[in-house]
Amino acid sequence: MKFPNLLWAIAQFGNRYKFAAAIGRSESWLSRRLMGRVEFSPEERQAIAETLGYPAAWLFQRPQPPARAVAPEPAHANT
Repeated sequence: MKFPNLLWAIAQFGNRYKFAAAIGRSESWLSRRLMGRVEFSPEERQAIAETLGYPAAWLFQRPQPPARAVAPEPAHANT
């Protein structure tokens, strides 16, 4: 999923069907955007943030994994 914070906030709201209905959209409309097939417009992002009660910047933040603590060993090292 593209937006883990958004998914978490929707789960706190209830479920995708309930949330989609709350913003006047279908679950399929929401699903296409959550899967990254269609982008959310700035207006849609703002409406979603207002409905969920969280900042849009946080809801739509992309995941940023931490740096690796140990570099992976090259695949050819054991040959």
